[in-house]
Amino acid sequence: MTMYTVMPPEQLWSGMWTEAGDTKEIRMNGLLMQVRPVNDTEAVIVRLLDCPLEAYLDPSNLPGATVPLSGNTSPT
Repeated sequence: MTMYTVMPPEQLWSGMWTEAGDTKEIRMNGLLMQVRPVNDTEAVIVRLLDCPLEAYLDPSNLPGATVPLSGNTSPT
C-alpha cells in the first residue's frame, strides 16, 4: 500500500497497532469472538476469531454490534 501524504509517518501510524487491554474472548453460538465489555451484561464485538465464513455475512456479528455476556456465552 502506498500512502501519498504530507503528514509525518509517526503521526499517521501512531496508535495503529495498539489494542485496548480490556478485551476478552468468548464463544457464543459456536463463534469465537473478541469483545470489549461495556458493562456486566453486554459487550461490543471487536472481531471474529474462529467461525464459518457465512457468519461474516450476518449483521448481528459485525464489529461494533452489541452481544449479551450471559446465557449462551463461555469465556475461552
